[in-house]
Amino acid sequence: MNDFSAEHAAEFSMLIERATQDRLKDEYLKKASALLESAEKHLALRIGRHFFDESTKAGFTKIGAIALALEREDEQINEWRQNLAQIRAESQSESHQTHSVLAAA
Repeated sequence: MNDFSAEHAAEFSMLIERATQDRLKDEYLKKASALLESAEKHLALRIGRHFFDESTKAGFTKIGAIALALEREDEQINEWRQNLAQIRAESQSESHQTHSVLAAA
């Protein structure tokens, strides 16, 4: 279940404000328009109903709110990938150093 915390509220507010100022990206509008109703419901469960309510209060259409949600998910996935790559690089470095120390001994 999605708990809507103050952190999430701030993140949603920034995303909605940025989209309002910049304009929704066409890429995400096309993706949102292509979603089936069942996929929309699944997205709403992943993101949280509050996000959609806040988006529509801010003046976005249903498709616009879905586009925002898709963009948010892409940003989170990209951040996760960057963090994972950094962790793997650090792990490889530590592993390499350990092997070098053992080989020298």
